[in-house]
Amino acid sequence: MAWRLKRKCIIISILVLFAFLLFLAEISSDFRPPFKNPRPLFDFNETAFLPELNLSDSCFQWLLELGATPIPALLIDRHVLKQLKRGKCDNVDVINTVKIGVDIAHRWRAEVWDKKFEILFFSNDSNTDYLDFNTEIRRIIPQTFPRIRVKNLIVPTVIPNFLEFWNRSKFVECKNMTMKRDSKRFEKFPFLQKFILKDPEIPNFESVRNLAKLRDQFLKFGIFAFLNGGTFLGWFRECTVIPHTTDMDLAIFSENWNSQFFEFLWSRQSDFRVKRQLGMVNDSYEITVVPKSGFPTPIDIFLLYETKNETTGVDYRWVGGTAVDGTKYKYIYPPYDPYCSADLLGHIFWVTCTPEDKVTVGAYY
Repeated sequence: MAWRLKRKCIIISILVLFAFLLFLAEISSDFRPPFKNPRPLFDFNETAFLPELNLSDSCFQWLLELGATPIPALLIDRHVLKQLKRGKCDNVDVINTVKIGVDIAHRWRAEVWDKKFEILFFSNDSNTDYLDFNTEIRRIIPQTFPRIRVKNLIVPTVIPNFLEFWNRSKFVECKNMTMKRDSKRFEKFPFLQKFILKDPEIPNFESVRNLAKLRDQFLKFGIFAFLNGGTFLGWFRECTVIPHTTDMDLAIFSENWNSQFFEFLWSRQSDFRVKRQLGMVNDSYEITVVPKSGFPTPIDIFLLYETKNETTGVDYRWVGGTAVDGTKYKYIYPPYDPYCSADLLGHIFWVTCTPEDKVTVGAYY
């Protein structure tokens, strides 16, 4: 009899605890900042995208001569690309050699190339979305970008973006660590996990594919987003997405933001819809978007602001945060350098060149 009474008490206690946790979840959702009211979809005017190269006659004729290469080659020479952008090629001043990229599958034909070219070989793996350059310092750039073909020469047509790809091309490795996450209590009492409320885990590969889609849509406006928060930590520490994460994180320098992108998000051409918007563009701006199709993994987009410490005179970056009750926070970052590239599940993303410094706990923690 006493045993039955004890069992009833345990069951009632568990049910009360479960109801209390549901109540807390409901309360927390009530105090979250309101989502942005939906706006009607419209057709976006694509003239707001970065303009593509309009070749002058002199530049086209010059490329015809340069493009007489034995096999396809990608023009990556910064000096030449800048001259093409200016549109004046009557007297193109080529310094030493012209730098081009060639698929490593054609390496055996290297001896047939004209000496005016400096050849950088790259791998073009169908399982990734980047070109992997076999240089002394490993470099990767996106596989897909606007281009034209002049004979065998492939010429990027959104030159500012392409030059920035090369600026940020230095490859940074992740650590590929194995994390032990299960609590010792769960190892002894695995049934306890049934009573822990968890948000649904996001599908890793689909979520990263959508993150890459968002990366590409940013690029239409000249915006270079980089991995941030838990997404950055998961990449650097484990080379993947943290298993229990429920969203993805990107950051953008505030000076790189283009307000036309927010308008684009409400268009039919966008693959995403706005779930919420917080703060103002000049202070603690944050947007959450979700894909229009597939698993609705939320992607949080933060603006990173630059400020000078009035006491030390040292520049630092900060990003705003908002708690569930509306309280605002300022998260301080050291000087940030998102000018390197990384692989996250086969997709290229931009990251800080000093990831170890960014995840190391500071002296005051």
